[in-house]
Amino acid sequence: MPDTERAGGPAALDRLARQAARLAQLVNAATQAAAVEAGLTHADADVLLALYRAHEHRLRPTTLAAGCGLSSGGTSNIINRLAQAGYVNREANAEDGRSSWVQLTEEGRGLAGLVTDTAAAEHARLLERLPEGIAEALAALLDTAVGQLEAAAGQPAGRALSGSRAR
Repeated sequence: MPDTERAGGPAALDRLARQAARLAQLVNAATQAAAVEAGLTHADADVLLALYRAHEHRLRPTTLAAGCGLSSGGTSNIINRLAQAGYVNREANAEDGRSSWVQLTEEGRGLAGLVTDTAAAEHARLLERLPEGIAEALAALLDTAVGQLEAAAGQPAGRALSGSRAR
C-alpha cells in the first residue's frame, strides 16, 4: 500500500504536527510567563536557560545561536543586553583566540534558577490535568515518530528541524 494510503495518511501527520505545536505553545507559555515575571524577554530567557543547562553554565555564542534558533546578530544583541544587566560575562577562549565563551554570572544563575523553578511549578500544574501516564506515553510515541521522520529526512537522531530567527 502506498504511503499516501496508509492509515491516517498525510492528514494524520498534519494533525500530529499541529497538536505537537499546540502542546509546545501551552508549555512554552508557562516558561514565557515566568520570564516576563522576571523582567526578561522570551529571547533573553532562552539564552539564560540554555546557559543554565550547559556544562559549567557557559557556551560559545554560535552554539547559543543554534540552540536557541537565533541569528548571530540577534544573539550578539541579547548577550550584550544580558551582560549590561550583569547576568552574563564574555570570556576569551583560551583554546581558540578567535572565539569567546558566554558564562552566566552568579546573578544570572540565580535568575535562571528562579525562572526554571517558576516554570516548573506551572508545568507541574499542567501535568496534573492529564490522565496518569499519558505524558510519558505521548513522549515515547513522539520520540518514535520524530526519530523515524528524521531518519527518513537524513537528519541525525535528536536534531530538530529549525530555522534561524532574530529576536
